[in-house]
Amino acid sequence: MTQPQPSPADSAVFSSAAAVQIPRAPFRLIVSGPVASWRGAILSRLDDLVKLPRGWDGYRGEPVSFWYASYALRLLEAVCGEDAPEPQIVPGSSGDLQIEWHTSHGDIELQVRAPNDVLAWHRDSATGPEGEEVALTNDFLVVVGWIERLAEHSGARSAAA
Repeated sequence: MTQPQPSPADSAVFSSAAAVQIPRAPFRLIVSGPVASWRGAILSRLDDLVKLPRGWDGYRGEPVSFWYASYALRLLEAVCGEDAPEPQIVPGSSGDLQIEWHTSHGDIELQVRAPNDVLAWHRDSATGPEGEEVALTNDFLVVVGWIERLAEHSGARSAAA
């Protein structure tokens, strides 16, 4: 017995962060998460960093690797909620990059040394001036929490203004 083929009206395809299996159906529905308002600016910044000339820093600075930039974008899409503050992205001289958030309530720095090789640092009132540093590969839940706390403070400050 053959299964019925889905019609185009039976499914929808969107830019995706996750795929969800629909019970008893031979197709998948692609579900998209919310998109931060600053995504376009981040794409443009990463594009500029990949196009840097060799020696951009006045020495022997390498352009940011396409693979590192692609990984950084996927990382941001995974750890940032819709209300996350816009990060700054800074090139490293060896083709790596750093993603940063600096607010009056804390700082977060993610040094993307390679895909699945990120050195993360965070400072806020709970950590004290030295902050805390962790090496990460593929589990970024700690960073999600840091960013959520920054977003909460940013939202509280906006509501009070």
